[in-house]
Amino acid sequence: MSIVTCKVSSIEKLNDFLYRIFLQPQEAVSYKAGQYVSVVMGEKDKRHFSIANAPSADLIELHIGATPENSYAMQVIEQMQNEGQVEVEIANGDAHLREESTRPIILVAGGTGFAYVKSILEQIVDLHLTNPVYLYWGVKEQSHFYFEKEAAKWASEHENVHFHPVIEMAGDDWQGHKGYVHHAVLQDFSDLNAFDIYVVGRFEMAKIAREDFLKQNASVEHIFGDAFAFI
Repeated sequence: MSIVTCKVSSIEKLNDFLYRIFLQPQEAVSYKAGQYVSVVMGEKDKRHFSIANAPSADLIELHIGATPENSYAMQVIEQMQNEGQVEVEIANGDAHLREESTRPIILVAGGTGFAYVKSILEQIVDLHLTNPVYLYWGVKEQSHFYFEKEAAKWASEHENVHFHPVIEMAGDDWQGHKGYVHHAVLQDFSDLNAFDIYVVGRFEMAKIAREDFLKQNASVEHIFGDAFAFI
């Protein structure tokens, strides 16, 4: 891990609470799909955000959910806007894509955790991996989806990629999965033993998802998520 100065190339507000940021490292960097950066806000203050693109990209893409009430993220956005550059520690996390694995893959993301699975999916496409991939992206309300068209496009263009959007508080007109995102996985697969499973979301969500996946015969050695290091 090293600390690198990055120029803020662009900041785009995608909806009321979500920012898409591109950072330009001032030196060569390397990372694995599914890792995260730690934005250095102070000597002992590092704030973690998933990298949202594949390692082949020239820029580092971040998706940061931030509101005035969420100072953890909002202060990072404000520093980027005011200073035009940030220092980031790169690359962190052990829940990166296991590129050598031939097992089918389940990606489970809650909210802005989509950034994490986007990086993994882009790498799968870049490497022309043929593992079956099942992406489950859960949000509270349909308006909280912000890259669903791109996810659906991946699924339409690559026969091994399958996209399952999940809405927790879905209306009667929603025809897809409803409820908690990991419940959709449990409904679709009665036995999870054969899968590599990547999980990203709030700590409590990740904890419950892992417990439920293990009950459905998932292998603990094949469930990956950086949240598990903290719970």
